[in-house]
Amino acid sequence: MIRIIKPSTAKLQRSSRSRLLSCWKLRAAAFSTKNGDERLLVIGSGVAGSAAALIAAENYKLPVSMLYAGALPTDCNSYWAQGGIIYEGKEGDDSPELLAADIHRAGAGLCRDPAVQLVARRGPERVRELLLKGHPFAQVPFDRNAETGALSLCLEASHSAPRILHQADHTGRTITQHLAQAVAQHPLIQQHSHTVVTDLIVEDNICLGVNTLDRSTGMTQQMLGTHGTILCAGGLGGIYQHSTNPPGFNALGSSVALAKRAGVITQDLEFVQFHPTALYIPKEARFLLTEALRGEGAILRNSSGYAFAKDYHPDGELAPRDVVARAVFEESQRGTVYLDITHRDATWLHQRFPSIQQHLQQHGLDLAKHQLPITPAAHYTCGGVATDLQGRTNVLNLYAAGEAACTGLHGGNRLASTSLLEGLVFGAAVADHVGSEEARAVAASAASNVLNYKVPNTALPLEPNHIQNAGIAALELLQRVRSTMWDHVGVARTPAGLERALEELNDVTGEIGTLHSMGPTLETAAVRDAACAGAAVAHAALQNRHSVGAHFITVDAESDTDDDVMVASD
Repeated sequence: MIRIIKPSTAKLQRSSRSRLLSCWKLRAAAFSTKNGDERLLVIGSGVAGSAAALIAAENYKLPVSMLYAGALPTDCNSYWAQGGIIYEGKEGDDSPELLAADIHRAGAGLCRDPAVQLVARRGPERVRELLLKGHPFAQVPFDRNAETGALSLCLEASHSAPRILHQADHTGRTITQHLAQAVAQHPLIQQHSHTVVTDLIVEDNICLGVNTLDRSTGMTQQMLGTHGTILCAGGLGGIYQHSTNPPGFNALGSSVALAKRAGVITQDLEFVQFHPTALYIPKEARFLLTEALRGEGAILRNSSGYAFAKDYHPDGELAPRDVVARAVFEESQRGTVYLDITHRDATWLHQRFPSIQQHLQQHGLDLAKHQLPITPAAHYTCGGVATDLQGRTNVLNLYAAGEAACTGLHGGNRLASTSLLEGLVFGAAVADHVGSEEARAVAASAASNVLNYKVPNTALPLEPNHIQNAGIAALELLQRVRSTMWDHVGVARTPAGLERALEELNDVTGEIGTLHSMGPTLETAAVRDAACAGAAVAHAALQNRHSVGAHFITVDAESDTDDDVMVASD
């Protein structure tokens, strides 16, 4: 009997993995799968999912089914990355050791060195393989020096050398467009748009596949994949009232929620990175003002015009993001805070940051003429589904990569422009493992379970009035989640506030669970995930009473004394 594993499921003991594998190898030759199930499931179409799908299909000839909730594969968070992707600086000015040191420093000393070393040493190779060589992968037209033709490299905060590849200020858009084209052209990759994954299917601690909802038809079904399931569905920054993440299903915590409901271990969820500079226009969605602006000399000013950044850290605007975000947050309690780059040449600014300039013009603003009102906003999830360097979780045949995963790379705070590189490196690492003898042994055991699994009949589409009513109710609940997260699990936290957040989020979880059980819709699935992920973040933050990196918790009189909380200095 196939079941959805509940959070009480015992953790897989790592010492038992080799014993289980030995048993499965003996069983491997006896089983074959039904047509359509001999495949790898990839959940998400961003950089991590695309890298995993392409490497698995091209290098290991595995059939891949890529599932994503949007209408297009570019409906992903990777698309919105403005700044760039880490490559390698000029010889003599940069090295893997320097990059590793920068990652560790930005991560507040909490990064796991094996993950850091993998990214620092394998990163350039993966960039060349997946983004620069072309067919069957991508050939991304990064900016180049007009005179020499060499790749243009820029500097960003907390980097010790210029090493960031970019394509104007829409690097993520260009990368995802080219990766999506490579995915679409590969004969072994099948894409499933409008597909929302609602739960993982697990038997005997092996992930067999997923339950899905087709958002365009309302139909539910099961999709099985004997070669494994990779969670690459992004982070959870969208569960906050102020967020740089795009609207829609992206960044509502689906990867963490799927994991939590299936008893999969998560890690470091309290470390939610808040970007210091999101454009603040009342009643408008927050818009990211990239780190590269400060790398190019933008200045933070308070309502009096004073440049305050160096009052908080010697590196000023180029200090680690958590420090700058708290500085902006604190100054904003006394008035509006601005980002000012009006001292740079107007023509150069408009050419270097065309997407930002275009957005500003819609609001009567200009990079070269106006100081821009800003607020911190939830940006990136440093924690996530706990994995090793091959993307393996505590549930066999289940993997995670990209922002969905926690390898320990980021520690307490992410270094600028590591996100796209992380997706490439670990997406490819998962695919390399899936093609290995060990993973194929697990797949053989999964095949035996799939062979005996009878897929239930597909549910009938929901009535239009139910979809409409559920959508209205879910939207109200999502607003409760977002306001709760911002008020109590935001830039600055207190134990009492976190406890209130947990109470509120548990109430929302109960309400949305009832609504979802009456008939799942895109909206109910989204809020169900958001409430689950939010509660997981609040719980992790409440358990960690040490302020470090992106997690900043202060004493409150209701629940703590000065001895209860240790605040780490920046």
